[in-house]
Amino acid sequence: MERHRRITPHLSLAVLIASLLLVLQMVAPAPPLTYVLAVLAGALALSYYWARQMATKVTLERERRYGWAQVGDVLEERFTLHNRSWLPVVWAEIRDHSTLPGYTASRVTGTDGQSYTHWTVEGECRQRGTFALGPVDVHLADPLGLFHVSLRLGEQSSFVVYPVIAALPPLDMPRGSATGRVRASLRAAEATPSVSSVRLYTPGDAPHRIHWRTTARRGELYVKDHDREPAGDLWIILDLHQAVHAGAGERSTLEYGVTLAASLADAMLRQNRAVGLLCDGGEYLLLRPQWGQAQLWRILRSLSTVRAQGRRRLGHLIAQAAPVLARGLTAILITPSTDPEWLGGLLDLQQRGVAAGVILLDPASFGGQGNIEAMVGLLYDRAVAVRVIDQGFRFRPLVPPRKQRPTFKVLSTGRVIAVPPERGNWGN
Repeated sequence: MERHRRITPHLSLAVLIASLLLVLQMVAPAPPLTYVLAVLAGALALSYYWARQMATKVTLERERRYGWAQVGDVLEERFTLHNRSWLPVVWAEIRDHSTLPGYTASRVTGTDGQSYTHWTVEGECRQRGTFALGPVDVHLADPLGLFHVSLRLGEQSSFVVYPVIAALPPLDMPRGSATGRVRASLRAAEATPSVSSVRLYTPGDAPHRIHWRTTARRGELYVKDHDREPAGDLWIILDLHQAVHAGAGERSTLEYGVTLAASLADAMLRQNRAVGLLCDGGEYLLLRPQWGQAQLWRILRSLSTVRAQGRRRLGHLIAQAAPVLARGLTAILITPSTDPEWLGGLLDLQQRGVAAGVILLDPASFGGQGNIEAMVGLLYDRAVAVRVIDQGFRFRPLVPPRKQRPTFKVLSTGRVIAVPPERGNWGN
């Protein structure tokens, strides 16, 4: 959609030449001077008409292959410059105002009259976040450069780059005792959605638990035996306090923590468990546990924009959220903090019946400070499951990054083969 159109004259040199010719014509009239003035006037009229044609009949079409991406994916866009005028566009400068780091669609091109030209732009999404694609400024000029045309084409659109979902390292997951959807070897005293077997009735069993079909078949009272889930809902608590993070860019405790949170949410949701997210990256964020793919997208969208700008220390964050973390649930803390200040909040969760575990990012391996051995010892003393992740750990994406489409080549035999794209090829 066109939002702006402007024709700007650049006539300084033309006006100067015309002025000199007029003075000469008045001082010493001569037919050649009249002829030159007429040619100059005709050139001005033609240039203005050319500029008007471009201003009204040149458009740019922008098409995006994907509506979203994950870190590591390749964004691919196709641009088409249409010229519906019979006059050619000899020079067109495309200026893209996208904010995706390392990506730009700016270029200089042209096209014939009643024609179009198209090109493809590709760039790797190296940073998670919500970015703007567009708008695009198109700068045109007539062949003599007497009039410049400025067009602002297209709308600014939002483009989300989600954190990557990777294979998790081996984790000793703590086990809660809340009822839920996962089968277990323990039997529940209360009714749950999962029925594991039936057993003979014993005095005190509730009448609504009687399994009438088995009772009728065997001639004795049988009741339903329900599963007691060994994990319950899962809360992911991500520490985003600005003072505890170290490293920069992709090799930082922040990015490792976000990847771990996204990967853990995906893994647990695929096990049919409800997952919630709690963090403070400058804004307090609490997503209550829910099931399904929709919850995964909520968590990924939230994680795509978080920054290590939180003002709440992890202990304060846990204490503030404690009333929400019900008994029998599981909480996984992801933090690079080796300050024992948050151990009190962790122990409080355990006393409230919340099974807690910790994924501890080693800040020293990221260029920060902290005694990881001492913190691990404190956690072991309190029987808290802990997994240490350092900067040397490499995440393996569960889904290969989406790359650009291959090109096709026709061999001399007539066979068509796909030519894999080269990494880093930004256009054709």
